[in-house]
Amino acid sequence: MSVPSEITAVLQTERGRQVRAAFAGLGITVGALLAGLIGVISMGGLVSLFDLTESPVVRVLQGNYIQVGFAGAYLVRQGDWNRYVKIRGPTFEDIDWIVGLPLLFAAQGMVLPPILAAVGLPHPQPGTGMEELALETRPLLWPIAFTGMYLFAAPAEELVYRGLVQGRLRAAFDTLGVVILGGLLFGVMHFLVGLMTQGVSFGGSLYWGIDTVVPGLVWGYAYERTENLLVTVVTHAMAWTVALHEIVLYVLRI
Repeated sequence: MSVPSEITAVLQTERGRQVRAAFAGLGITVGALLAGLIGVISMGGLVSLFDLTESPVVRVLQGNYIQVGFAGAYLVRQGDWNRYVKIRGPTFEDIDWIVGLPLLFAAQGMVLPPILAAVGLPHPQPGTGMEELALETRPLLWPIAFTGMYLFAAPAEELVYRGLVQGRLRAAFDTLGVVILGGLLFGVMHFLVGLMTQGVSFGGSLYWGIDTVVPGLVWGYAYERTENLLVTVVTHAMAWTVALHEIVLYVLRI
């Protein structure tokens, strides 16, 4: 048997299919990240060209929305919408998830940061610039911010990482494998974003990667359980707009 034939035979085994699926998931992750980077650079060029750098509306709306185009192109190429995009109206179970996940993330926000600080990882919080806009004091920007996050940013990330990545992994792994690998790839993406963020150290990037693995695992399981992207989209956007753990800490005076 020739070497190419042996390689082909190995790739046809269950382990070979898993390896191909894992690398495909990694490829989607890197591809979406590069698409987002292109979007940021392009948006930055347009903002500078039209001298809109100080416009709060532009700062709220700018983001990695080109990932939607990346996901759309991938879906057109694959030609299997039902495999990668599962979405419908919410059931009572879906509503339970939407209510319960923010509480879980609130617990993470109180427990995980002290643990990471104890092992010497800094708390960089590489942000999107949203925190500098002080939205809590500028209610006129709320509709724009919520539209950008709930209709563009959160759907883009969920379509890529829960829809495409987990849809690709599902062909070779059981639910546990899909959730674990999908969550790890979600963390890898944020780690790489940290590395590309000015002023964020390697330790800070590692912090951000670890900090996002947990929600990646939770959203991954929620999607596999509910088969509804609406659940993860809404709770993902809520994680950006509803600082529930800060409210809990304030109430408890911790």
